[in-house]
Amino acid sequence: MKVVVAPWGNPKKWNEVAYVYNEQREKSKSSLALIKKIENPDKIIIVCADTLGDDCVYFFKNPSYNDIKSCAENLIFNFCQKELNNFTPEKIIVSYGFGEFTHTKFIGNAVDFYYHTLKELALLFTDSLPEMNEKIEVIFDATHGINYTTILTYRALREILEILAYVYEVNFKVLNSDPYIGREAKVDTLNINVIEKSKILPKISVYRSEKRPVEPCSSPNLENRKKGEIGRNIESFISDISFNIYEILTLLGSFLYALPVFILSYMIDSSELKEKIEKIAEEFENNIELNNSDKLKIIRKWEYRENFANLIKAYLVSSILEKFGFNRLDDIPLSKIEDLKEKFYKKFPIESNRIDVEIGDRGIEGVKEYLTNEFRPYFEIAGKEDRDLDKRVFFAHAGFPYNVIDLKREHDEIFIRIRDKHREQAEDFITGSLTQFERS
Repeated sequence: MKVVVAPWGNPKKWNEVAYVYNEQREKSKSSLALIKKIENPDKIIIVCADTLGDDCVYFFKNPSYNDIKSCAENLIFNFCQKELNNFTPEKIIVSYGFGEFTHTKFIGNAVDFYYHTLKELALLFTDSLPEMNEKIEVIFDATHGINYTTILTYRALREILEILAYVYEVNFKVLNSDPYIGREAKVDTLNINVIEKSKILPKISVYRSEKRPVEPCSSPNLENRKKGEIGRNIESFISDISFNIYEILTLLGSFLYALPVFILSYMIDSSELKEKIEKIAEEFENNIELNNSDKLKIIRKWEYRENFANLIKAYLVSSILEKFGFNRLDDIPLSKIEDLKEKFYKKFPIESNRIDVEIGDRGIEGVKEYLTNEFRPYFEIAGKEDRDLDKRVFFAHAGFPYNVIDLKREHDEIFIRIRDKHREQAEDFITGSLTQFERS
């Protein structure tokens, strides 16, 4: 699967110039035309800010936020049709911008652009996950991005690719053409340069936060007297959708620290997570207020917080787990642990070896002959003491310490489950070890 992702500014301001890429030359108003021709990607995704709606919002007497988004999307779409040979992108992501323009003023937290783009890209990638042995190639064209849109799109995209890299070979290439602005009169050819080329290594960035996935906008442009009411509305909404951040952080921490029993015990159905993501995003937009005074003010009363990103990452993790045959289990066959290790942690030699030791002949396989068809504590089977749970021991043994799990045997299969006695403390170890997100 090959995907091109391109953050764009306002294409109405671009002029035709000759682009050169891989020794081929083509005149166009965008680098994307030649990249598309040479790379022949399966999908092209364009990311822009809703601030592009400033160009046509004055056509509406009483515009809605959807009108503004449509203005921005149509501007991009019409340019692609007219200037790029009737090309239709797979997706045009219109994310949240900020700043004052000719007809409009957009008020909200700047980082909303990142969170919304992360959500949209995650949903797009999970909708078409390839098979295990297929490669993912992603090309990021930074040529037409403007300051924050380029930085935040790159950040969101890379975080998604690092999660996908647990099970896929992911190759990443960043392109950027020679600069054009300020050299118009002297330049007739722009080279499209490769400024980064790498194989993405698996990684997941998870931060612990006590905040809700959305909070009242912290912008000084939003009156303080309204923030209390907005906060109460958010609290009611979050309660209604049954958002359990502790469960989400336990899953993500288990995945980060390679704790197979806890991953499978705390998996969350991806469709359930997707539903929560979409409900939050929908209600976020319902809380965008338009105030038509001298300029049309677009005021985002809510802002996204890090636990919205954690929800999206949990959705990504659950989606790829489900893709490769895993689901939430209380009683976990040892063969599922082996399969999980092989598919998700073979690129991590230390973690993989640690799991092998715990489940092999020196660990669980070594006590197989003493197991019955009833669950019994591992410490009892191995002739150990039921000591207090120790954090160092818990992580060093990949979540398999004697006093954390119960074992049983049915026919030739060993089954594992988490003991209730130490479950809560194990959860605290996992979530408490995550780095605290410091944003106020």
